[in-house]
Amino acid sequence: MAALILAALFDASAATPVEEAQQAELDRVRAKVADEVHLAAFDLVDELVYGWVSEPVFPTTTPVVLAGVTVPVGLGAGLQALVENHVSTLLTKNPAARIQLVHCPTCTAVVVHSGPEATVVSRGIDDPGVLAELGGATGQHALFLDVEAEGAFLVLRARLTRLTPDLPIVWSHTIATSASTPALLREPDDLKSAAEARAEYLAVLRDRGPISVPLRLVVRTYAQPEEETAVAPPPFLWLESGVELGATDAQAWTASLVAGYSFIPQAYQGILAQGRVNRLLTGRARSHTRPDLYGFAGAAVLTVWGPATASFRDDRLTVDEVLTDLAESDPRTTFGALQVGLDLRVGNRIGLSSFLETLPSFGDSRNLGAYVRVAGVGFQSLGTEVTVWF
Repeated sequence: MAALILAALFDASAATPVEEAQQAELDRVRAKVADEVHLAAFDLVDELVYGWVSEPVFPTTTPVVLAGVTVPVGLGAGLQALVENHVSTLLTKNPAARIQLVHCPTCTAVVVHSGPEATVVSRGIDDPGVLAELGGATGQHALFLDVEAEGAFLVLRARLTRLTPDLPIVWSHTIATSASTPALLREPDDLKSAAEARAEYLAVLRDRGPISVPLRLVVRTYAQPEEETAVAPPPFLWLESGVELGATDAQAWTASLVAGYSFIPQAYQGILAQGRVNRLLTGRARSHTRPDLYGFAGAAVLTVWGPATASFRDDRLTVDEVLTDLAESDPRTTFGALQVGLDLRVGNRIGLSSFLETLPSFGDSRNLGAYVRVAGVGFQSLGTEVTVWF
């Protein structure tokens, strides 16, 4: 015996790196299969309770004892406990199933019955004598669940019986699914069939449609000039709205055209027209469950006027000029802007974005600095947006 143990230890320690890698891959595959089987078992229980919600077995809420859950050996440690917990959760959150789980100590207790032929050890629910004594004190029905693997299929057999010595079946149902079929992963308190879930998803897509109306609150700030005596334009607050069109329901590509207005009393006013193209960066289709990140590029034409807009010119504007020469007139400037940025959206209903703009007309302006320069192109404006879509 000692020699066999030493030989086994020697063989284990002499495993090659290739064999270790193969064993690790085998363990990974086993764990993946076990996870898929667990999810498939949960899916079967979901379908069972969903059937009870749609077509209740009992006319009123009825006490039922969870008599037993059986699973095949090898499907993963703890699967029986997981199924029991899942059944309890579903029935608690779905009172429309009209099944109330109750505890029966006598049913689960171990009973020893001795006779002239043999001594039998069993649970109380498996002993006809115990069942005959229960009467209607606890629950009058019992639920049995059997999860079985039959080839590539996982089968759930459910039975509701009366708690009498012969355990007559009052309802039974068998559900089967392929172990390779992805589980629906339904919410316990909002069970749906696959057809209903798909119909709901399509309804959400059609409800949004390819056309939406964005409403944006935008703040544009301008980089300070390098010369300390020059004066940069103040931050501009814009309210913008228009239309956004998606090429498909997936909303991977969208384009928008908006108009905007800006007004601060005794400081400035402005109008703008802007076009933008958006590209989804996180996946091939917009998501209804997680945020979506878009990248965008666009162009805008802005017209601004008022005392605070005098800095939009090439020659340097000093403080003295602001107080004297420009106080007697109302400067008005029209210029173009090119922008690039990122837009983070949640449910395609609300978004937060940031962008950089370059103003070609003021590339040599002494009143504007640059937040960043790329290939010799300076981006003089930095914008932040909050958007709501309707």
